[in-house]
Amino acid sequence: MNIYSWLKEHAENRPDKTAVRYRDIALSYADLFSLTARLGTALRDAGVGRGDHVTIVLPNTPEFVISYMAIVGIGAVAVPVNPSFTSRELAHVLQDSGSKALIMETNNLSTYRDIRGRHSLDIVISTGEGGDFSQWTSGEDKGIIEDMDPDDTAAMIYSSGLTGHPMGAMLTHRNLDHNSDLMRKCADADDTDTTLTLIPCFHSFSASVNMLSMLRYGGTAYLLKSLDFKELQHVLTTGAITAICAVPTLFYGLVHHPDLQGIDYTHMRVLIAGGSALPIEVYTAFRERFHTDIRQGYGITEASPVCAFNDLHHPLKPESIGPPVPDVQARIVDERGRVLRPNEKGEILFKGPNIMKGYYRHEKETREIIRDGWLYTGDLGYMDEDGYLYITGYKKEMIITSGFNVYNKEVENVLNSIPGVRDSAITGIPDLMRGAIIKAFVVAEDHSLTENDVKKLARKMLASYKTPRKVEFVSEIPRDEKGRALIERIESRE
Repeated sequence: MNIYSWLKEHAENRPDKTAVRYRDIALSYADLFSLTARLGTALRDAGVGRGDHVTIVLPNTPEFVISYMAIVGIGAVAVPVNPSFTSRELAHVLQDSGSKALIMETNNLSTYRDIRGRHSLDIVISTGEGGDFSQWTSGEDKGIIEDMDPDDTAAMIYSSGLTGHPMGAMLTHRNLDHNSDLMRKCADADDTDTTLTLIPCFHSFSASVNMLSMLRYGGTAYLLKSLDFKELQHVLTTGAITAICAVPTLFYGLVHHPDLQGIDYTHMRVLIAGGSALPIEVYTAFRERFHTDIRQGYGITEASPVCAFNDLHHPLKPESIGPPVPDVQARIVDERGRVLRPNEKGEILFKGPNIMKGYYRHEKETREIIRDGWLYTGDLGYMDEDGYLYITGYKKEMIITSGFNVYNKEVENVLNSIPGVRDSAITGIPDLMRGAIIKAFVVAEDHSLTENDVKKLARKMLASYKTPRKVEFVSEIPRDEKGRALIERIESRE
């Protein structure tokens, strides 16, 4: 099994069908198959082989899709990374993954140059103006499909900063094969569909439901590099979009931005919200304005990621994340592991072909999160009598902002490394657009330290979405016996 085989099949059976659209670029399946085969051949000739890791630091451009599929095709492992990562964050991924090659935009190469002395790679490919990507895709096609075991790793997504250092979740060909087919099973998608691919494809949600699902069916992934409302209005009006799979932030924008009030969504097959909880206010406002439902789902990177969804074949419950998707089981357990009855609250567990192989080189952490085949999500909730799941909170110390998971410990470790900071804790402040924004409480030894100082120094080490938007100085941070900050007590004291 190799999920790359989809491209070969479509290049043979529908060579002229558009696989990827981006601005004024339209790549057919024949184009995409040729470009991936040439890049894969060049990578293999350069020494990248089966099981090797290749880090991709790209936004939603055709080069991302070409790179991802070429890497998987030769039996290597794609390691997608957020282009907003700082040098510190990129260094951790390169070192932990042992990547043999790096692909990134020329305008972002400084992120790598800053750490090149410690993490020098023989293969660095750049895209964009002045880049050499076209040279890597202009050579021979020697045929690259490597026959893989279904449980071989295809992609590795860095996740779960519970330890303060993100770990690589190994997603197999079997995992991605399962998740990429959920758009058909749950939303009746097929080769006539075009997905609005605005969520970055380095995010496992977008990779599965937007990119891989279309490459599997022979549909079209319409890539947007960033959120520009004028471009978005043009794409939604003229791009023949049939499916929107996005974070709640986008749907908030669709409701409120003046350029997007005349869009007709009633002809679309499905609108899916994931990545963070869909506020009922956003759902209701969208339904009243556009007479179309948004269907909420749930995913976690360690499950490739989709686990539950309000699919088209069951009654919609807007405040629920839906029932488990096909072939996936769910249960709710208490602190002792006892399976709870309907409407009893506990930790949500999943089991099925979507569960990751494990964390790369982190066997202890893998055993803690996967037990007897069940993935312990760290999310709290309940299941109703109809089998629908509801999220009520988080067991893990984590904040979701604009669809991205931010782990308290990673941010607090960075804040505590700032000269003049003795202790820190972060919390999420509810925000209708982003879900939450990050606020930091800081105990300062240096009283000349300002809020802007903390923000600027943190931003040098953390991606923008992890950086606190608000900083409040406090005299102390009370903690429980496990060392967790008692945020409510801080707020009541100050």
